[in-house]
Parts: sequence; structure tokens; C-alpha cells
Amino acid sequence: MVFQNSPIIRCTMLVAIFLAGSSDFARAEDPADTKYHLQYQFEQGHFVKYHVQDRSAYTTRKKEIAETVRNESQQWRHYRVIAINESGEATLELMIDRARLVAQFDDSKPTIFDSADPNLQPPKMQSIMTSIGKPLCRMRVNEQGNLVHVQSLNGDKSLENDPAINFLVVFPEHDVAIGETWTQTLEVEVPVTDKLKEKVKLLRKYTLESVNEDIAHIKVYTVLTTIIRDPAVKTRLMTQTPSGSVEFDMSRGVMISRTLSVDDQVVGAFGAGTLVHAQNERIEKLQQETAVSEKSEAVSKN
Repeated sequence: MVFQNSPIIRCTMLVAIFLAGSSDFARAEDPADTKYHLQYQFEQGHFVKYHVQDRSAYTTRKKEIAETVRNESQQWRHYRVIAINESGEATLELMIDRARLVAQFDDSKPTIFDSADPNLQPPKMQSIMTSIGKPLCRMRVNEQGNLVHVQSLNGDKSLENDPAINFLVVFPEHDVAIGETWTQTLEVEVPVTDKLKEKVKLLRKYTLESVNEDIAHIKVYTVLTTIIRDPAVKTRLMTQTPSGSVEFDMSRGVMISRTLSVDDQVVGAFGAGTLVHAQNERIEKLQQETAVSEKSEAVSKN
């Protein structure tokens, strides 16, 4: 009996009880059991600016002959939160502030366009200027990033029916655990002939891979769900199925980066012995998120 009441035994029992409690606590705080609420936080008057860089290379091969077209573009663009309604839906106005494009065919001299440099605005690319520095559209979205309505502001009505106009990552309404996947269905039109277009469906899958200091790291994967047998049509859809990653700041409710890429090829697109290889990478990074009134924005430009 004396042995059972010794200080050593009592200390050992206390340590065992503490460790048992600690293990229960650890299980309760297991990251796999934690769920996160992913949603945007829109504030009226906010300007959210991004730098977007695209690099692509399309190689068409027929037997021993190959031709490659390379394009590189940079966009400095922003969206402004115009209004927020009682349902929490925000009206965003999208504008491209500057665009720079480089196009090159094989090893020929590249063609360069820069909306910020009058000396780099070739006549055949002059029409791009109509989309620079002017609001393109207004889109109403909810807190999960779902597109509710689009209004074209530059006369291009095709924007109103283009699902790609929604540049936001779409989140589910329910909380998400690490490793959990949610999906988004998209419908796009692809030219079949000069006059005929066909609607095809895409399935975009998102997976919450990890969370670090309120930054959600999300994996993105896109697949074509409509069966397409015509190789020529497949070539027009190659860039529509990118995969990559997204970083989303949950504390601020804003996307801070997105990287998407495609590396695909189609055999027989232009007859026997032909091959088309497409490579594309898009990198978007948040540049600035500020609350600026329209008046002060106008003054800063003068």
C-alpha cells in the first residue's frame, strides 16, 4: 500500500492522465476534422488589381514539317465593386488598364503591341485599344463567386453569354475540409464550321489541398465531358481544359494568385500525318486591393 501511494507512482499517474487528455485534444484539433468557409468579401468602392501573364506555343506538324506560333500577353486589369445588394451579391465592373502582346511565327521578327506606348501599336492590332481603359462589363456575383448576371458596357453582347467572363473561383456554400473536392459545370461554344457552333460541357474540379495562415491552397483540374470525335474540333478546345492551383486569402476574402497550364496534343487534326501540340500557361497575381473613391481615382490620373 505504501508503494502505491509513493510520490513516484502519483507522478506517473498524473503524467499518464495528462498525456491521455492531450491525445484527445489533439484528435479534436486534427486538421482533417477542421472545415473552412470559403467566400469572397466584397466592399463597395474597392479596387482589386491583378497582373495577368499568358504564354502559349502552338506547333502544327505535318510529317517532317513543323510550324510554331508563340504568343505572350500581359494584362494589368482591375475590378471595382460598384454596389452590394441586400442578398450580399456584388456588382463588379471589369477594366483592362494596360495590355502588352508579343506574337511570333517560327523564328521571324516578333510583332509587339503595347497600349502604353504609341510607338508599339501596329495598325493591324489597333482595334485592341477599344478595350483598354474603358469598362468592359458589369457582372453580378454572389459571395461564393457564382455568376448571377452580366451586362456588357462596350457593345459586345457576346460577353453576356460567355461563361469565361466570370474570372472568379467558384466556392461551395458549405464548409470544406482539407482534401474535399467540389465541382463547377461550364458550357462553352466551339466553332465546328465557319458558320456553325456547337455547345460543349466542361467539368472543373477544385480540391482544398491545405491551409496555412489563412491562405487556402486549392488544386484545379478541368475535363471535357462532351464526347468530341472530330480532331479539328478538339484542337479548338485544348486550351479550355487547364489544370493548376489557386491561393485564396480567407481573412480578406480575395484571390491572391492563380496558375493554370495546358500541355496537350491532337493527332490527325488536319488530315493523316498531322499533329497539333498546344502549350499554355497563365499566371495571375494580386497587385493591390484598395478602397479608392471615384473622385480620388480621377484626380490621381490627372
